[in-house]
Amino acid sequence: MKQFAVIGNPIKHSLSPILHNWVFKFLSIKANYRKIHVSEDEIPNIIKEIRDGSISGINVTIPYKESIIRYIDEINPRSIAIGSINCIMKSQSKLIGNNTDWFGFCKTIEKNQIKIREKNVFLFGAGGTAKAIIFALKQLGVNKIYLFNRTVSKANKLKDNIVSPHHYNELDNLINQDSILVNTTSVGMQSNDSPIKLGLINKQNILIDVIYNPLETCFIKYGNSIGAKTINGLEMFIFQALASLDLWFGESITKQVNFQQIKTYLEENIC
Repeated sequence: MKQFAVIGNPIKHSLSPILHNWVFKFLSIKANYRKIHVSEDEIPNIIKEIRDGSISGINVTIPYKESIIRYIDEINPRSIAIGSINCIMKSQSKLIGNNTDWFGFCKTIEKNQIKIREKNVFLFGAGGTAKAIIFALKQLGVNKIYLFNRTVSKANKLKDNIVSPHHYNELDNLINQDSILVNTTSVGMQSNDSPIKLGLINKQNILIDVIYNPLETCFIKYGNSIGAKTINGLEMFIFQALASLDLWFGESITKQVNFQQIKTYLEENIC
């Protein structure tokens, strides 16, 4: 039986085992998926298990999407451009790193009919997920990305003609009514905090949060309360997970799966 896993810290919130094991059962695939809490110094042990075949593939979540790259033999071109990976597979004797987050974000935008072209996006966080979303936004024709991070020096590394790094104290003077606000940080996952001051949000904004557990973070809950369009991270999570499965099995097995059925099942399993 093939073994798969997601690694991260924290990892308790992850619904990956529920999603993947549901797909395995639905498609009668003999495989199992689990979540593994790992510290930075335990990553080499996981890599060893992939190399020796004990694990057939892994997903990577916070905070290792960038740091794990140094253990990988080969990275696909999109992942190189993004600078982070969230999916690792073994091909012959090599470990291959991929990024399915950007694809998951693009599919979510498409599904919700959000017009990105020539829009201004305010992006919170500059980690691995943010890098994937920046890549996706550029593919979708974004006009400008205002990038906010607690450590501005980290955001500065992503600066180009589209990405403009800023400190959070500049947000008051920059945000405008029809902006798209995207939270890629973990703020709101284990607390009732918001990545930005709620008073800056208005009902003309579109709010997107990559967090899916809980379904309604403080950020999303406030947006809903004032009548703004909001999107939580569940759809992006599903799309990126299905893309990972197709990579691991080398074929589009997930075309046989009903997206809405999976979404409903996951919503019922979120605490």
